[in-house]
Amino acid sequence: MGDRRIIPRARDLTWVAAEPDDRPARHSESGPLRGCEHAESWRSACAQERDRGAAHDGQRGIVSDVTGATAGTGRLLQRLRKEAGLSLLRLAELTHYNKGHLSKVENGRKPMSIQLAQVCDQVLDTRGALTEHACATAARSRDDRLPLAQLPAAPRRLHGRTRAMARLERLLLGRSGAPGGVPVVCVDGMPGAGKTALALRCAHAVAHRFPDGTLFANLCGDERPLEPGDVLGSFLRALGVHSDRIPDDQQERAAMYRSLLSGRSVLVVLDNAMASAQVRPLLPGSDGCAVVVTSRQQLSGLLVSPAQATRLTLSPLATPDAVDLLRSVIGDQRADAEPTALAGVAMRCGSVPLALRIAAVWLAAHPRLSIADFNRYLKVDTGRLALLCAGDDEMQAIQGTLPEQRGRAESRRSSCSGCRDCASANGGGPEPLAEAR
Repeated sequence: MGDRRIIPRARDLTWVAAEPDDRPARHSESGPLRGCEHAESWRSACAQERDRGAAHDGQRGIVSDVTGATAGTGRLLQRLRKEAGLSLLRLAELTHYNKGHLSKVENGRKPMSIQLAQVCDQVLDTRGALTEHACATAARSRDDRLPLAQLPAAPRRLHGRTRAMARLERLLLGRSGAPGGVPVVCVDGMPGAGKTALALRCAHAVAHRFPDGTLFANLCGDERPLEPGDVLGSFLRALGVHSDRIPDDQQERAAMYRSLLSGRSVLVVLDNAMASAQVRPLLPGSDGCAVVVTSRQQLSGLLVSPAQATRLTLSPLATPDAVDLLRSVIGDQRADAEPTALAGVAMRCGSVPLALRIAAVWLAAHPRLSIADFNRYLKVDTGRLALLCAGDDEMQAIQGTLPEQRGRAESRRSSCSGCRDCASANGGGPEPLAEAR
């Protein structure tokens, strides 16, 4: 090999040597670069450039160690390509990779796969320099980076939500085709309608389509709503930013968050939002990501520009689906024995999934109680359903949406004797239950 090939090789290998790993340096001391007077100077120059880049990243505070390694691989590819006298378009033609993808790799926005590194090594005749670097980066990533998988467990089964599930999947996986377009879907509905259950079930189903992971936050819209800045801080830490690098200003946090998600494919689930203003800072800024938001409110502010979210409203279940939910908990034998009474319980619960499940669990826990007696118990006063779940906050919110509460003290006194099973299991008769309400 003549001097014309030695010097570029020195530049290539010493660029890799600028990384903390000293294997390329040892290679240059004992390999084809031995005795080359330019090698050490190039190694020093590359190290200085790397240090300047690291200092810049440290000041911005948004690039993790893994991201820095990815950027180093991209810079190496760019340098080798230019040394070979190839344009990005020509490299794309020779490697059969998309030009846009190669551009993101060179800019550090996408990691270089080992397969791509091997192809580029062959095209650029670099003796495995890119492959070695890509393998080292991948190993560092596996060691230092926790998987981004924040989704809570999803319900095993959803009743009566097949169409809603299919539509939500289509919306989340749809791509706008416009630069910066991010699918945002707002799932709204009454308390207990199953918004969170649907969002989580769908998110788990499509998670594999978002290879960079999932982010989840309960925004606590029905209690003490979380500040967007606090949620951003949590997300940034999950994305690998050290706490001391997270800015105090919310807008700066949002900008950092969008920067980290740029070029990534992440699914963001924001549960129980109170208002559009709580959600806006948490939206990614570039395509590849998707967002699903759940709320009791109609987040109209997200439906208009720039978010242009799509609204998906959950209504109470159809009667057959409501009965099917009850049946799935209490069993077919018991349900078939009292089908009319079971339909009555579904009606008393307003076909609201949470109310139905509470009633079903109660019936399952009291197998000696007839469904007809339980139905009459609820008929006297649907407010009793809230008492069966020990004051669940969401169940309390459902009360205003259930069928009109009937029967006051006189009706309770005349309630059927079979209802004593319900009352005694709750610590008293119908009157104490009414007083507890």
